[in-house]
Formats: sequence, C-alpha cells, structure tokens
Amino acid sequence: MEAADVCAGLSLSVITWCKARQLQDNQTEARRKKRCLQLLAVRRLRLKKLHETWMLREKGSRHSRLHRLCAHDRWMELITHHFLKDRMRRRPKVWFYPRISNWWENAAATFTDDQWLQYFRVSRETFSYICTTLKPQLKRQDTTYRLCIPLQKRVALTLYKLANPCDYKTVADLFAVGVASVCRCVHEFCTAVIELLKPQLVVTPNDSKLVKMADFFYRTYGIPQCIGVLDSMHITIIKPPHYQSEQPNRESYLAILLQAVVDGNGMFWDLSMSCPAWVNDSSGLRKYWACEDFPIRMLNVCGTDSGRFILGDAGYPSHYWLLKPYSNTNWLTAEQELLNTQISQTLSVAQHAFERLKGRWRCLNKRNDCSVEIVKDMIETCCVLHNLCEKNKDTFLPEWISHESIQTVNGKPQRNSETD
Repeated sequence: MEAADVCAGLSLSVITWCKARQLQDNQTEARRKKRCLQLLAVRRLRLKKLHETWMLREKGSRHSRLHRLCAHDRWMELITHHFLKDRMRRRPKVWFYPRISNWWENAAATFTDDQWLQYFRVSRETFSYICTTLKPQLKRQDTTYRLCIPLQKRVALTLYKLANPCDYKTVADLFAVGVASVCRCVHEFCTAVIELLKPQLVVTPNDSKLVKMADFFYRTYGIPQCIGVLDSMHITIIKPPHYQSEQPNRESYLAILLQAVVDGNGMFWDLSMSCPAWVNDSSGLRKYWACEDFPIRMLNVCGTDSGRFILGDAGYPSHYWLLKPYSNTNWLTAEQELLNTQISQTLSVAQHAFERLKGRWRCLNKRNDCSVEIVKDMIETCCVLHNLCEKNKDTFLPEWISHESIQTVNGKPQRNSETD
C-alpha cells in the first residue's frame, strides 16, 4: 500500500508541474503577441504620420514638380529630334561623290540638229523613240542614298559610247557619272535593245516580203530571184583571260566575225557572229560561216524549189542557194563577164551597208577590250540601231566614212585600247 501511495503522489506532482509549465508558456506567448501588436500599431501610426507629412509637402510642391517634369519632357524631345535629324537621317558620304559637269544638262540641251546628229548619230525623233520603247526596262527609281540616272541620260551616254571610239572614263567624265555606272548603263541598254527592238527591226522576211525583195534586185541590178547580199567584217578584240589558244604568228589578231545578209535598202535581216578567232590578211581570202546553223537558216528561207538565192563573193563555200561570181580567168564568155559585173554591182549594196554601219557606230572600227559576250551584244546593238536609223531615214554624213574608216598598221586593224 505504501508503494502505491508513493507512485500516486509522484504522478500527481508530475502532472501538476506539467500544467504549471504549460500555463507559463501560454502566458509568455500571449505577452509576445501583445508586444507584436503594439509594435505593429506603432509602425502603422508612424507610417500614417509620414504619409500625412508627405501629402502636405506634395500638395505644396505639386505645381513646381509638374512644371519640372514637363520641362524635362520637352528637353528630351528636342534632343531626340536633333539626334534623329543630324545623325540617323544624314546621307552617308561614302555613297555619293560630287561630280561637276554641265555638258549634258546645259550644253547638249542647246545643240542644233546637226550637232546632235554628230554626237549621237541619231535624230532627235529616233532618240525619243528609243527612250519610249526601252523605258519599261531601263527606267530606274530614286533611292534614299542617291538620285538615279535619268532615262534620257542613260540612253545618251550609251549612244555616245557606241558612236565614238572612247573608253568608259571619257564618257563618265563627260556625263558626270561613275565609270561603273557607265559600264552598267551600256550593258543594260544593249540587253534591252536586243530584247525589245531586235524582234521588230531584224526579222526574217516572209513570202510577200521575199517577192518584193526579188523584184527590187531584178529591177535595179538585173539579177532575178535574188533576195539578199551576204557580207562580213571582223571586229578586233583583246585576248580574253580564259582564251587558251596562242597567237599563231605576229601578223594575226584576235577578232569576232560579223556576218549579215542585207536587203536592197541596206538593212540587215539576218545576223550571225562567230567565236573569237585568229585572223590575218590571207585568212580573209577564204571566208567561213560565222555559225554552223547559218546554211540551215538560208535553206529554210530560200527553199528547195523556189529558185531564190543570195549573193556572195568568191571566198564563200559553194551552195546552191548562194550565187557567186565566176573565177577570174581568161576563158570567160561575154555573158559570164556580164554576170560578174552585175554581181559585183549588187555586192556593193552590202559593202555600202557595212560602211554606213562602221561610219555611224565607230566603236566597231577600233579594238574593243570588253569581254566577249559584251562585245557581241554591242555589235548586235549597233546592227539593230543601224536598221532603225535606215528605217527612219536619219541623215548620214559622208565624212563619217571618209574620216572614220578602219585604220591599219602593217595590214591589220590598229589596236587602240577601249577598256571595260
């Protein structure tokens, strides 16, 4: 019994101590929460006083503060506008080089018809027609960096380049443009002429046109069924960098063969150009075809049963659609000599056409140092423009032939540089 009483008393004391400890902890927690609430109330009161003080100050200085903010905004706008105007919108100096030349803008505008014809080789009406026809392909728009070259100026500088054996630098200084711009204008003009004007001016004649051509040659020269005269010329060029063939001898020069068929009015209706080849004086005695498909084209035009033919000199290969003069021997009859005379007179039509071509477009008289493809485009463009001038009956001055014929040195064309 005594042990049980001891255990019960011990348990009671433990329980009492635990309850006292718990009560003490609860009181401590209550005091801590009360202290936190008091601190929070003091902080809120302090913040409220600060807010009231700030509102009082803000109410007094609001007008001046707004004034300062508006002044700052206006100042920033002025600075931004100044920066965008003078810095970001300024034209880059690298893209524009000032050039001074009033030849085209002032001098050319006062040219008489004769002066205009002397410089550009076409009449003003033909010049306007060229500009109107090529406008869809040659006209350019102004950009942010610079003004484009006007259409009339692009056409004029190209015609001046084709009509005068000068380099690109001379044309660039005369028209106050860059050398690269002259190159680009010339190339684009030639491409446009070949694409737009050539299909209208260099056309294979149809049956009705062939009949009229045959009647013209018969009435004028007494040769029936003749529909054209064949002739050719060489345009000297510089040796291309990729050209592997070596020069066979000192008397040879590299040239492109232009072969054309001319009608009775001196206009070309078939053009052919060969690849660059070495030629000399002796090679011109025996002529060759500029392209392999030329006999096929002539066969399709002349036909097999129509009896039509074209005329050519004795150096061309023999074909039944090609009429050549008899060989110069002592055994010719009177009829054969008469036929040779008639053929010689008829061949002068092509010779005269080529003389007018070289006289009007003098770039064909000197060595051309452009690339082969560009030289071919320039030759083709000159032929198309020749037909256009002949069709419009533009004036051709006789001194263009007498003074601007091909100059030769030691029997071959003079090689004056014409740099691309």
